[in-house]
Amino acid sequence: MKVSVLFDKLMNKEEVTIQTNPANSEIAHCLENYLKKGSKLTVINAKNNRKLQVDMHSILAFQSEGHMCSVKMKSSELYLINKRLKELECLAEKQLVKINNQTIINLDEVVEFSPAPNARLEVLMSDQSSYFVNRHYVKTIKERLSW
Repeated sequence: MKVSVLFDKLMNKEEVTIQTNPANSEIAHCLENYLKKGSKLTVINAKNNRKLQVDMHSILAFQSEGHMCSVKMKSSELYLINKRLKELECLAEKQLVKINNQTIINLDEVVEFSPAPNARLEVLMSDQSSYFVNRHYVKTIKERLSW
């Protein structure tokens, strides 16, 4: 089977078109389901060591915890994920952005931001928690928030 990827600047960034022969419809549907399911993340509940799937849009922040990361949800629940922060940087979700060497936040949950000492920013999240943006990430954050 030959697979081709075509890039079109006129298409919406959130849109992917799959074009195939009707004989390959089952493969196309599997691919479509895989892409739609990509907005889920498997996390570990530290209380009972059970794995569960959470929606990427319900994540508030990731924080580095050694060889793992804690996952803070909008609902204030805390979970673990058996990945390093570096592995989570490549998440396709455009609202998730690294702000320092220990933290990735959900930009959709930023309520306000203000200048902080040493050319940094302080961001206030929807759950009233605050994080400091390292000066190396300030320009990117300001552009992405574009307030």
